[in-house]
Amino acid sequence: MERILVPLDGSAMAEAVLGHVRSLLIRKDAEVILLQVVPVFAPFEGGMGGVPVVLPGLQDRAETYVGALRERLASRGARARSLVRVGFPAETILDVAENEKASLIALSTHGRTGLARWAMGSVAEKVIRSACAPVLVVRSFLEDPTGKTVPRAPDEIRFKKILVCIDHGDTSLEIIPSAIQLAGIFDSQVLLLNVLESHLAHGPPIPHLTRAFERFREAGVKVDPNLRQGDPASQIIDACAELGADLIALTTHGRGGIKRWALGSVTERVLRSAAVPLLVVRTGRPIR
Repeated sequence: MERILVPLDGSAMAEAVLGHVRSLLIRKDAEVILLQVVPVFAPFEGGMGGVPVVLPGLQDRAETYVGALRERLASRGARARSLVRVGFPAETILDVAENEKASLIALSTHGRTGLARWAMGSVAEKVIRSACAPVLVVRSFLEDPTGKTVPRAPDEIRFKKILVCIDHGDTSLEIIPSAIQLAGIFDSQVLLLNVLESHLAHGPPIPHLTRAFERFREAGVKVDPNLRQGDPASQIIDACAELGADLIALTTHGRGGIKRWALGSVTERVLRSAAVPLLVVRTGRPIR
């Protein structure tokens, strides 16, 4: 978590992520990179010779905006830098994350349900799908007692209980290093969850749960194993609510349970339904 990239689009909802993860940003060994991408637009037919265009004044306003945020963070003890880039938002965020060797990307979704909206629509989805670093996703809306969605107050989120999802594939274990770091920062309890799908009820997932359990214990993290059976996404959501988890940590790759990011995948279903933030680690080679 030593180099945290925070993509912003100039909206209060995107900026709210700074408040949610304040304790991460002001750690002495952390550097915060504030990024705003000035979007380019396809030219009108026959105009500009087919060259993408940038609306006048956007770059200057972006420089002023992220510069002010940088100063505000610096005044609170954070090591902060600001960057403005011109390009297509998702692709530019991914390029900056790779070039800057970001160890975490922190962003908030604008949609009332998961990734319904973020900046230019599918930006967050593309970032999560292809990021070279773990992605911390905070929803900018919550449900009130009546079931209506309301903006989440930009208060800091304390991850007291982290639900770490492990399946029967080796790649699901790649979530463990990031979960250990967060657990150390927040003195969190880890709730390990292994969901057995019906056709794997007598298969090999339990050894992976045991391996994960031992790794957390060796790291000095309080850990509690949980084993369930059924539909992975539904069981993850139910376990989060029943166990009182503040964060769900999972990978976007695996041979069962948590599968590669695609329409209808377990990760996407969890993100759309979960009331808590997600820490997502993409395993294997990023898709670009």
